[in-house]
Amino acid sequence: MKDMFPKKILAFVLARRHETGGFSAAPTLPPSVEDTYLAIRVLQFLHSHLGEKIDPVIHHPDLARYLLTPVDREERHFRTAYHHLYCCRAAGVALNRDWISRFIADHSGDSMGLADRFYRTRIIKEIPGTLSEKAAPPSIDPFPMHFRTAKELWMSLGLAEGRPERLNTDRRSLLTWIRSCQNPDGGFGFLPGTTSYMENVHTCLRVLALLNAAPLDHARARQFILNAWTRSGGFARKSGGAPFLDATWHAVGSLSILEKARKRL
Repeated sequence: MKDMFPKKILAFVLARRHETGGFSAAPTLPPSVEDTYLAIRVLQFLHSHLGEKIDPVIHHPDLARYLLTPVDREERHFRTAYHHLYCCRAAGVALNRDWISRFIADHSGDSMGLADRFYRTRIIKEIPGTLSEKAAPPSIDPFPMHFRTAKELWMSLGLAEGRPERLNTDRRSLLTWIRSCQNPDGGFGFLPGTTSYMENVHTCLRVLALLNAAPLDHARARQFILNAWTRSGGFARKSGGAPFLDATWHAVGSLSILEKARKRL
């Protein structure tokens, strides 16, 4: 990666940091847990290139205070709760274990959708000590093969711990489907035959990583990502678009997966 590339991305992220410590999608918008999570993920990606510049940002006391401010915690979905807890862990903020256990218990149930099951499982697996000893471990039920989009496949396969047989299918079938989401421009669609966007690139590459595989056209996938980089330092959903934190996280996350896949080739 060129020297100026990570520095410009860092400048893009820092322009979205507020005095309260949180980050926002645009400098003129208020901070949110979602955007703070996206910013932290990008900063973690940049750490290997700009380590001495990144640590003070992630461990800044203003960020810690922002994360400790209770804002409608009981109304959050598991996705937002996961993002908040991930930020706390990254920033070295002590977690409220009692609240986490209560939140998991109060928001779990047989009627939970795919996204809630997926992010509940990520909380329990990735955030140490979130499940009390008295709480029952989460069930990871196999999902039938009714997924419509790459995102649904990513979450289902994640719940199935990367094992296609738990989804009543096989690795070859999943590889054929997810690879067919790649378009001639190198990007990926929500499903085969749909428009390429950065979030889809990241999702499809995550599925391929779970299957220990690479895209059919590695070079074009990388070029699609680089073509969406803007002069401001952030990435757009596709070439010619406006840059945002979410697209920037999906871009650098995708580049990281592609680099790991390239080393396996």
